[in-house]
Amino acid sequence: MKPVSRFASPASLDAVMSRGWQALEEEDLSGWVCRFSSGVTRRANSVLPLFGPPNTNGAIDEVEAAYRRRGLPPVFQISPESLPHDLDSMLGARGYSIDSPTLVQALKREDFARAVAGEPDPGIVLQDAPSEAWLKALWESEGPHSPAAQAASGRILGNTPSVYASLVIEGKVHAIARMALVEDLGGIYAVATREESRSRGYGRAVMRALVAEAARRDLAGLWLQVVEENSIAAGLYASLGFETVSRYHYRQLPA
Repeated sequence: MKPVSRFASPASLDAVMSRGWQALEEEDLSGWVCRFSSGVTRRANSVLPLFGPPNTNGAIDEVEAAYRRRGLPPVFQISPESLPHDLDSMLGARGYSIDSPTLVQALKREDFARAVAGEPDPGIVLQDAPSEAWLKALWESEGPHSPAAQAASGRILGNTPSVYASLVIEGKVHAIARMALVEDLGGIYAVATREESRSRGYGRAVMRALVAEAARRDLAGLWLQVVEENSIAAGLYASLGFETVSRYHYRQLPA
């Protein structure tokens, strides 16, 4: 697939995705964006290296000190356009390990109709803020589990205008998903189904509902991230028309 124009540059897409899951604190260090959120999700507690610093090793030293001051492990999110281009190998030489290779996928506006063909599930509920039941379903499925971490998670969600989809059956939320609204794009996050409710098509139902909402809002396109080894989720997204436009992985310094 030829990426939609807004998805043509992995670097600009990295910046857009970061706004879709906005960290609670950000600090610029030598042109890199350091994100801090009390350790809640790696995405919101990692470095986004979109500009090359004049002294890369010195900048890495600064990053390590900044994360350690907060009691967090130094983590970098590495994409095809991370700068400098040899940053990944430099981190490897310093002992950083690779973790969570992830695909970035996109769905163009002209493909929305095919993704939502058919009748919508009558149990879908859309809201502009997460309900207590939505949050409970997220935390039970994916965490976090401590009250302090859950409070941080809720603040991260609230940092970006979003649409929250729930599939409700007999008063109980069985599946959820979130669509962050960043300019004229939508980012799909937090797709989760309760363990006892899986393999029933509920994840597809909430995804279709958000694609339909994206079409209603005339968004230019959607993006999502899926861990490369998660073949079940990747299969669902492929069946809806999402295609890979970029990828990234994390480099983390072991304790």
